[in-house]
Amino acid sequence: MNKSKTSLPLENWIGYRFSLISARLGNFVAPMYADRHDLTMPAWRSLAVIARYQPLTASQLAMRTSSDAFKVARAIELLVRRGLIHRDLDKNDRRRASLRLTSNGRKVYKDIEKFVVRVENELASALDANELTMLRQSLDKLERQLESRIRTHAWEEFMKGP
Repeated sequence: MNKSKTSLPLENWIGYRFSLISARLGNFVAPMYADRHDLTMPAWRSLAVIARYQPLTASQLAMRTSSDAFKVARAIELLVRRGLIHRDLDKNDRRRASLRLTSNGRKVYKDIEKFVVRVENELASALDANELTMLRQSLDKLERQLESRIRTHAWEEFMKGP
């Protein structure tokens, strides 16, 4: 393959590296919540986000999980059916529902959280305190850059360049 000056090796792509780490981490953690609680990855992610930010609407949940509406709807249905979340209709707008954990949902969340925090601590132990602070600050900067400078454009417009 002919490499130009603008070429960037795949292993240096930020999104590619994030994707690999995320997929490998998810593939390690997923069997725990699947085996112990019969949850899918989207259902666990939704449960965790609801636990952190409740009450939420389905659209707020989709935004916070970066999932499409179909995946979120399926996850909500599973969590409601399993008695892990309440879906209460908004009294002022019956098209909206408020999502909250049930007491059983809190128990399941806490069980999975213990494991996930242990994995997170083991992963983070590769970094000293300054590196961990720098990583979190860097992730914040990258997220702000993505939202303020990249996602504000359609891909076609962005491709044209400055």
